[in-house]
Amino acid sequence: MTAGPAFPPMRMAVSALFLANGLVSGLWSVFVPVAQENLGIAESLMGLLILIGASAGFAGLVASGVAIAKFGSRIVATLAGLLLAPALFLLSTAAEFWVAVGWFVVLFLSMSVMDVAMNANGADVERALARPVMSSFHGFWSLGAMTGAAGGGLLLAAGGQDLLTGTAFVACAALTLAAWPFLHPRLAAPPEPAKGAQRFRLPGSLQVYAFGLVALAAFTAEGSVIDWGAIYLREEMAADLRISGSAFAGFSLAMMIVRFLGDGLRQRFGGAVLLQGSAALALTGFALASQGGSLPFVVAGFLVAGMGCANLVPVAFSAAASAPGVSSATGIAIATMFGYFGLLCAPALLGFVGERAGFAPVYLGFALAMALVLVASFAAGSRLKG
Repeated sequence: MTAGPAFPPMRMAVSALFLANGLVSGLWSVFVPVAQENLGIAESLMGLLILIGASAGFAGLVASGVAIAKFGSRIVATLAGLLLAPALFLLSTAAEFWVAVGWFVVLFLSMSVMDVAMNANGADVERALARPVMSSFHGFWSLGAMTGAAGGGLLLAAGGQDLLTGTAFVACAALTLAAWPFLHPRLAAPPEPAKGAQRFRLPGSLQVYAFGLVALAAFTAEGSVIDWGAIYLREEMAADLRISGSAFAGFSLAMMIVRFLGDGLRQRFGGAVLLQGSAALALTGFALASQGGSLPFVVAGFLVAGMGCANLVPVAFSAAASAPGVSSATGIAIATMFGYFGLLCAPALLGFVGERAGFAPVYLGFALAMALVLVASFAAGSRLKG
């Protein structure tokens, strides 16, 4: 890894971890029906498997704060990445339900622990460089997820599940090992307290929870487009099957592009202005998408919403990591827990609402949620100068 001053090795290393995590996530989205077919189970049992795995991942968010405080984000992120690398391959070998349960736990646990650790290391890099870089890290995650989702089908067609899971194994392991020597070495535990440093305690800073709620809104909004965007276009907008995925495609492409622009915007205008502008764009986009009308109009709404949602999580994570009296790992773990809670609980609730009232009210609800984020962003302006 060689890099110039604008992109030093430690920044490249964290970017590699985000790319690896996103790539496995994207390949996993393609592998879901293959895993279901391998096990010969119905959607209800597959949903139970995913819920068990996601619950283990949620528990991993708490454990990651303790592990990072003791060993540092560099070691935890590397070990989690190496555990994540073979997870899809191991899952592909499972022929029985209870064996699959174990590999689902490994997949989601390693993914969530790696998520917190790489964000914590990214926060350390951001402080070391004294300039915003968190948005570009999340841009690399989006790039990996899009690459995995787009290329996974081609891999299945070319070589079946062995090629797909083997690619996940090799790519994730290679990126993780390449990143390891260059990751920021600082322990994420706060330097002052000697008492209680070994114990995980909920932080007393309200800033952590406030930005956790921002992450909750952003994660839930993103999940709503992933889970229900295509159904909204097909059932309520009469979209052709070939273009029913354009809601998520436009949303995710806009997110990736704007995330790569986010650090420059944050450095020029400050975190408060970026958060305010992002919330305003997301509000506008979801409001447009909820109005129906012509299909291009709705897809454009999702594209604008993706532009707005792109930097909500990076700004929220940076703010939670820099909360006074809280280690970066603990702050990010709490903010991530809020986000994952939305990803776990929202799909069923939104599906219930959508089945009875349609999905237009769901996306109008997200416009209202982004209005609350916009109001809160003005109140939090003094804490988001950088």
